[in-house]
Amino acid sequence: MKIFRIYLLFTLLSTFYGSFAQNNIEVIKFTDLEQLIKTENKISVINFWASWCKPCMSEMPVFETLADNFRLNNVSVIFISLDFKRDLATVEKFVSEHQIKSKVYLIDEPDYNSWIDKVSPQWSGAIPATLISNGTRQEFYEQSFDYQSLSDKIRHFF
Repeated sequence: MKIFRIYLLFTLLSTFYGSFAQNNIEVIKFTDLEQLIKTENKISVINFWASWCKPCMSEMPVFETLADNFRLNNVSVIFISLDFKRDLATVEKFVSEHQIKSKVYLIDEPDYNSWIDKVSPQWSGAIPATLISNGTRQEFYEQSFDYQSLSDKIRHFF
């Protein structure tokens, strides 16, 4: 009976942890992204990245730390993958292996030129790129971030 209880506890904890760390990646269109950008009553930090972009992957822990540290300040981090839809499994594997907790989307709009100017006229299309928005105000950055510089940008929105 004791072994059964230990097994049951282990199973429950494994299930809870697995569902907590698991991040289902939703494939979206630009209209969905527009809604994420326009979300009011919170600060959204939207990072554009791809699984083949080393600087993008290197800065993801910075964004995850920021999400943890600013969660109580109504700040959310959202990762938008620019990988092709056919590479969804690669993105899912990366997110799982690196235990990314923030929401991850893959944008299925292969004609980038049709929508990047709508995100920001400043965006050349290079990544990593980050948009910080509170629904009414936006700031766009086509650069990599360290924790201090990213948190300083967020503080401008308070």
